[in-house]
Amino acid sequence: MADIKLSICIPTYNRASFISEILENVISQASDNVEIVIVDGASTDNTKELVQSYQQKFKNLVYHRGEKKMGVDRDMAKTIELSRGKYCWMLSDDDLLKPGAINRILKEIESGYEIYLCNVTACDLFMKPLSDRIFLSMKIKDKVFNLHDKNELIKYCNEANSICALFSYMSSIVLRREEWAKAGYNHDFDGTAYALASSLLSFIKQKCRLKYIRDSLVLWRNDNVSFQDAHGLVKRFLLDFDGYLRLADKYLSDDLGVRNSFLKVMTREHPWYTIINVSSYIKDPESWEKFKNKLFAFGYNHRIVTFCRLLSKNRKLVSVAVKIKREIIRSGIFYRQKRSEKAIESNSYA
Repeated sequence: MADIKLSICIPTYNRASFISEILENVISQASDNVEIVIVDGASTDNTKELVQSYQQKFKNLVYHRGEKKMGVDRDMAKTIELSRGKYCWMLSDDDLLKPGAINRILKEIESGYEIYLCNVTACDLFMKPLSDRIFLSMKIKDKVFNLHDKNELIKYCNEANSICALFSYMSSIVLRREEWAKAGYNHDFDGTAYALASSLLSFIKQKCRLKYIRDSLVLWRNDNVSFQDAHGLVKRFLLDFDGYLRLADKYLSDDLGVRNSFLKVMTREHPWYTIINVSSYIKDPESWEKFKNKLFAFGYNHRIVTFCRLLSKNRKLVSVAVKIKREIIRSGIFYRQKRSEKAIESNSYA
């Protein structure tokens, strides 16, 4: 039996409609030194039967079904515990890997760093690409960051465009299993959706080299989320805010400069116009006061927060602004696609 170098770790729950697609996608790229580990949080659909049918096609497919639903944090941890690979690539059960992604990571992990972070391409529900999500500044190419060094951690946070750079998005993360085993599962973050981020941030207390891969290697099914309505949107923001405040308090409380740089990333993840949108759904003064104080904790400008609140009271205006923003994004995507097609066409005649 070949040594397993890479484990594709997939926690799942009631995603039978997607699980065949992701298994076909991964198996088509996998070699003998790659395994797939699926932890099923006691799905009530036919996930079990579908996965077991693929065990006949791919020998390195490990399937574990829990007795009851434990939540994504524990299921992610269980996939790593069951894996045999030197490295684990965490993968959401509704995402896909781009062609050649596994070969790329197999080459990357030869360098032996503790964490690898790649970019992703946001897609609609039917996996039509919409736009690339670039987690660090556009000027940053492939680069290694020594996150255990305080000054380099600050530089890394200052270059981050998104909290995805701070481990909020599992499908972009490849981690060294030995290091995760040392850190273990932090039960204090159970149920927060940030237990994995907690374990990875604990790496910085020892040796933590992160290799940033500028290329997008993952197709992210961005429309398949449970936060689309008004209540869900506020819940999504609070999940991020509460999670990252807890992470900062746990791992960065001893250095104010590092902590502030870490928290400031949230202001780039959720810029002022998104604050206007979510604020428009917060009606009662007490809830707004709590939300406002969290904004201040992340470094949002006090005047801008006040301005956002004033604008948010006109819900019709906010709705129009959101629609305009979406159309601008769609127009930009269409333009980039046409420009790429023309470039390909020109090259074909060169």
